[in-house]
Amino acid sequence: MKFSPLDAVATMGDDPNVIATLQAGGAGALDRFYRHNAGRVLAWAIRLGGPYVDPEDIAQEVFAVALQRLDSFRGDSNMTTWLFGITRNVVANHRRKARFKRLVGLNEIPEPKTEHGGTEREVERMRLRRTVQVALEQLPQKQREALVLVDLEERTAVEAGEMLGLPVGTIYSRLHHARRAFAKTLTNQGVSMDRRKGRGIVRLVEPKS
Repeated sequence: MKFSPLDAVATMGDDPNVIATLQAGGAGALDRFYRHNAGRVLAWAIRLGGPYVDPEDIAQEVFAVALQRLDSFRGDSNMTTWLFGITRNVVANHRRKARFKRLVGLNEIPEPKTEHGGTEREVERMRLRRTVQVALEQLPQKQREALVLVDLEERTAVEAGEMLGLPVGTIYSRLHHARRAFAKTLTNQGVSMDRRKGRGIVRLVEPKS
């Protein structure tokens, strides 16, 4: 099954029946499982993987591994946490391979592009996304994971702690350092941020049309 960004419609809630139906071999279960989780897996692949890896390749591998490990899912954690754990491992493997390619000069960051060239605003938005990816890339893995879950996906620190298997205090500590480093990198790249009350690094200001 080829993963397409057009399929990446995020449905972020958990459906406790999806894996049970899939394990039982119910009709349409595979398609339902894929559609239910495509958006979140692709988002994780983009944000955790960084600019040197192919997020679609990562997403495809995550689903392949998940299907192989269906029997290992016992419901001790929710489906999102289970899938996130698989994604973390797959991303780590792809990043190791990408790091080796960079060391031998085989892997450079491609220029952002849109289909048929795109409008000036579309190209600028692609460049903004790439700048964010590069800024995330510069964070240590532990800080990057916390930042992605809390500030970019807007999960609570408690939820992030459950997904990462960490106490809430550790999440807050990693967020503190990650937010400062991330904001500094983006500011140095000329990216404006809208610091809304009650949030950390909150919103990036997209280019105007």
